[in-house]
Amino acid sequence: MDSHVAVTLFRHGVTTGNLEKRYMGWSDAPLTHEAEYALEALKSNLPSYDFCVTSDLSRCSQTAAILCPDLQHVESQAFREMNFGQWEQKTYEELYHDAVYQNWLSDPFSIRPPRGESFAEMERRVMEGWQSLKQAIDERGHREILLVIHGGVIRLLLTKLAKEVKRFWQWKIPHSSGIRLCWNGCGWKEDARCTSLQVVPSTGNENG
Repeated sequence: MDSHVAVTLFRHGVTTGNLEKRYMGWSDAPLTHEAEYALEALKSNLPSYDFCVTSDLSRCSQTAAILCPDLQHVESQAFREMNFGQWEQKTYEELYHDAVYQNWLSDPFSIRPPRGESFAEMERRVMEGWQSLKQAIDERGHREILLVIHGGVIRLLLTKLAKEVKRFWQWKIPHSSGIRLCWNGCGWKEDARCTSLQVVPSTGNENG
C-alpha cells in the first residue's frame, strides 16, 4: 500500500442530554435542531469521504447522515460510548452522594459503574471495532474515512493512534468537531501511530 490513509474521528452533534451534562453512554437520543443546523453549516469544509462508519446510536448516525448525505454509512455497536449502567442519563448533582460514584470519579479506569461496563471492557470492544474497520478499509481500498463516534471513544483511540502521546483526559474533543489522522501506506499496514494529525472544523460543547 503506497498511498496515504486518513481517518477523521468526528464527535457527534450535541443532544439535550449533553447540554444538561447527563451521562448518556448507551442511552439513545437525537440531536438538537441547533446541532443539525451547525453540522449543515460546516460540512462543506470537511474532506470528501469515500467511506463512513458510525456508532449505531442515533446521535452519531444522524450526524453522519448530515455530513455525508450521499454516502451510505455502516453502523457499529463496537464504537458506542461507555455503558454507564445505573448512572445513565443521571447528572453529577444526582449522583454525587453515591459512594461508588465518588470512588469511580477517583479511579474511572479501574472501577465499573453499577450494571455498566469497565474501562477495560470498553477499550477491548472499541479496539476490536478498530481492527475490523481497518480490515474493511484495506479490503475495499478506501483512503478518506469518516468515523462518527463519541467523546470517550475518540479519546481512547487518540491515546492509541495519535502521533503525539497524551493521557486520556488531555484530549479535548468538542461536539461537532473532529481530528483527522493520516498514515503513509507502510505505517498503516504496520499498525503504527499516525504520521500527522489535523483538527477539522469545530462547533460545540461536552459529555458522552
